[in-house]
Amino acid sequence: MDRRTLFAAGALAAMMPATGPGFAQTAPDREKQPILLAGNFALLTSRLAADRAADPAVKAFSALEISEQQAVAQAFGAAPSEQLTPEHAAMLEELTALPAGPEFDMKYLDGQLTGHEQLRALHASYAKGGSDPRAQGASIVAVPAIDSHLSMLRAIRQRMG
Repeated sequence: MDRRTLFAAGALAAMMPATGPGFAQTAPDREKQPILLAGNFALLTSRLAADRAADPAVKAFSALEISEQQAVAQAFGAAPSEQLTPEHAAMLEELTALPAGPEFDMKYLDGQLTGHEQLRALHASYAKGGSDPRAQGASIVAVPAIDSHLSMLRAIRQRMG
């Protein structure tokens, strides 16, 4: 894991106490919803990969992604859910139909690359003009972390062929 990813994970973790048990969980507003839905996709597919991934690097990435998406949802004043966009639901269904093995790993990596590109654009936008300062701070930190994730995903994908 590179220094930027560790910094980003640490910064997200540092925000967690501010959103701990005493923080009222409210329904996310429309402005935050796209990020939360995209995060749900990253989280749900990563939970699946934690069980099914054959490649150790894919398995390690999925564990990282699970913890980060849980932290981001919390910073956004929400809890992760199983709510997905129709596009993401279809991708999750395709992934769920695959058995453990290299084909599963490649499909997971492809989905994460697409999903992280979407998440990067959403977080970059929220970082510039989000209305919730805590969530905006999480988005500011998320953008470089997502860049690191994209680099990691591309490297794993290239190594696997």
